[in-house]
Parts: sequence; C-alpha cells; structure tokens
Amino acid sequence: MTALLTGCLALPVFSVTAQTATPTSPTLRVLVDGKPPVVLDHNTLTAMPLTRADTPAIHHEPATHWQGVSLEDILQHAGAPSGEQLRGHGMTTIVRITATDHYQVVFSLAELDPMLGNEQVMLADTQDGHPIAKDGPYRIVVPGDKRPARWIRNVTTIEVINSTTPSP
Repeated sequence: MTALLTGCLALPVFSVTAQTATPTSPTLRVLVDGKPPVVLDHNTLTAMPLTRADTPAIHHEPATHWQGVSLEDILQHAGAPSGEQLRGHGMTTIVRITATDHYQVVFSLAELDPMLGNEQVMLADTQDGHPIAKDGPYRIVVPGDKRPARWIRNVTTIEVINSTTPSP
C-alpha cells in the first residue's frame, strides 16, 4: 500500500493558470449619415477638450458637478455638419442618443450648433469628482433643461440622421 501511495505522490503536478479577461474600456459608437462609423473609447474622449457644468438640484437629481466632453465636440470629431454647412435639408437633421436599455432621446442638430441654438449638452463621465459608476460610464447632461428627462444614462450610441421627408 505504501508503494501505491508513493507512486501517486510522484505524479507530476500541473499548474493551472486562470485565464482572466482583460476588462475592455467602454466604447461609444457615433454614426453620422454618409460618414464611416466612429468608435470612441475612454482614452479618445479624455483627449478631447474637457467641459464642466454645475447643475442645481432639479426634479429627483441632487445638485451636482459634472465633467465630460461637449456633445458638439463629439459630433465635430465624427464629421457631422455644422456652422455654414448646416442649411436647407440639413436643418432637419436630428441627433438620436441611445442607452443600453434602449431608452432614446433626440436633439435637433441645429439646436446643438454654436451658430444656431447653441444648446449646451455634455457627455459626462465624471460626477462630483468620481467616475460615473452607477448608470454609467457615460451620461448625457443638459444643464439648461428644467427637468432632466433628456439626461440619458448608460449612453452607447449617438446617431446623426437626416430626417427629411418628401413634401405632401
């Protein structure tokens, strides 16, 4: 019996290393009609100009300090028309933003354009000095809204779509 146990102990021991998945950086897809899709990751977004906004307590949201990237900067990076390019049928262009739960909000491209509506909209990734963990990592914040219904959480996709329809 001792010989049997000795033989068992002499078996080679194989090391098993667990394969751990490397966490991937969250990405944001930006789709502009007629342009190739753009995928923005955390590093790309942090390299863009930083925007800050302090919002008062409204509806069910506490007063908060937000940091992120201007939606206008993201749209320009992806090749959306702006300024003098935004005229005629371009004035019917919408920006649709979608979250992981398929919740969507829409802005007109003209209301976001600095030469027209100049609505300040931010893709926030930081709330009160900390990365957005709950309902993040990206959230749309519209400081001028009286109610945060367009403050979409868990943003995954931004689409720029011309919504022109034929006249009746």
